[in-house]
Amino acid sequence: MARPRCRLVCAPHAGGTAQAYRTWPTGLPADVEVHGVQYPGRQDRLGEPAPSSMDDLTGPIADALEPFLAEPLALFGHSMGAVVAYEVTLELERRHGQVVDLLAVSGSRAPHQRESHDRHILDDEGLIEELRRLNDDFVDLLDSPELLELVLPSIRADFGVVAGYLRTPPVPVRAPLLVLGGSEDPDVSPEELTRWRACASGAFGTRVLPGGHFYLDDQQPVLDQLAPWLPARRP
Repeated sequence: MARPRCRLVCAPHAGGTAQAYRTWPTGLPADVEVHGVQYPGRQDRLGEPAPSSMDDLTGPIADALEPFLAEPLALFGHSMGAVVAYEVTLELERRHGQVVDLLAVSGSRAPHQRESHDRHILDDEGLIEELRRLNDDFVDLLDSPELLELVLPSIRADFGVVAGYLRTPPVPVRAPLLVLGGSEDPDVSPEELTRWRACASGAFGTRVLPGGHFYLDDQQPVLDQLAPWLPARRP
């Protein structure tokens, strides 16, 4: 099998799964290898405890990426996944120096500009309404009691991780940093996206695309913005 030009490792939103990125390879060059991160406590990892802190996620993900460091590596994360990808990048840089060739974050406030949310302590009805507010596409899921019983614990746990996360002062990454978001996101304004600048020590860019918090459901415009930033194959 030919070596990939680069590997793109994608961290999902709160309550999300690796399946969120299953169609991304169709919209990127064939030599970009896409991997979705599967958090514990869902799907094929349902029997594992859901994360209770950011450290529960970032250390094991960094460990799992160690074999990928010989090839160009890009990390992408949306919403909760944005700060997961940021923290994994910091951890890999702490261990090895600049081994991440691109950090791309989406739909998230900067690590030092978090807004206090107590979504994780809402009752089930309140949590369901919050999910409806963030994404109308959840409607079918939310009308299925069997599915809700499976997914609400991981969603609640992820919201708890987000609520407990703050990095101040911010630590700049060495990797180039691309920040994306939706123009109508109810939680993260275009202005708030620019505050990620404090997390960059090198190349930095922002892109605002039409849509709300889950603007990236229309994946091709996102991938068209992301592709030029992806690293080239190493000699």
